Amino acid sequence: MNPKGNRCKPWHWLIIVAFFIAWLIVVPILTIRSSIKDVITHKSQIESLYGDVFFSGKVVGFHCIKHSGMPSAAILCIKIDSSNVDSFYQYDKYTALKIENGMATFPIGQYAKATDDTLYKEIVYVNINEGKSHRMLFINTQNDTIVKQLYYTSSDLIENDLNICDTCY
Repeated sequence: MNPKGNRCKPWHWLIIVAFFIAWLIVVPILTIRSSIKDVITHKSQIESLYGDVFFSGKVVGFHCIKHSGMPSAAILCIKIDSSNVDSFYQYDKYTALKIENGMATFPIGQYAKATDDTLYKEIVYVNINEGKSHRMLFINTQNDTIVKQLYYTSSDLIENDLNICDTCY
């Protein structure tokens, strides 16, 4: 009540409800727009940094990366048998890849996603971006080929995690 004892008029509530409904519509739209922008940024970064990098080889290690005692990311260690680069190193907010001494350290994303999908644990051979295809081919223990869109996600990794494959020779 205001000092004169009058109640708020019904149209005041209508303005408040309209503002609330507008807020419920605008916030998700802005969030989705931001997510789309992040995806576009990620894809363009992959193309500019990794567009020409090709490698294939045998998977010699699957590592769970833990931070603060909790599993957070997963990495494949690949003994390279074919590549168009001798060495490559990239680590940033979005992406990561290390190729050195015939070994590729290949981040495959969130640990929970990688382990829920037994795909990665059963992979024995990979072919990454052959002919600038922007695809990853995974061959599993049953000799099935699984094709995924190319990515080099650095989710939940710290730069030092890229050294985990150095001992997999």
